[in-house]
Amino acid sequence: MLTPEQQERYSRHLLLDGFDQDRVRLASIHVQGRGGAALWAARYLAASGFGRVVVDEPVWHDELRRLAPWTDLSGPAEKKLFFVQDRDSTGVEAAMRGVQAALGAIREVLAK
Repeated sequence: MLTPEQQERYSRHLLLDGFDQDRVRLASIHVQGRGGAALWAARYLAASGFGRVVVDEPVWHDELRRLAPWTDLSGPAEKKLFFVQDRDSTGVEAAMRGVQAALGAIREVLAK
């Protein structure tokens, strides 16, 4: 059950047909990698309200904590997303790869 603060934060999600915020909140994921795509995936997953988003780069924790104050940033994870760092680690292509991976993970969680 979402707290009143979580209901306010995720109010736009709650308006979407088929978006079960409680299911997303109970999900956990490990974003493996240190490049731009991994960072963008972690940002979107945290902002969407995943209950646990584990990342390989501890320096990202402060930003993820601001995006998702209720998200746990350590511990075991049910699913893994793996990103290979390449030369385009900060460009638009990396951001798009991260966003697409995050959306795929969200779809998987909601399909269960």
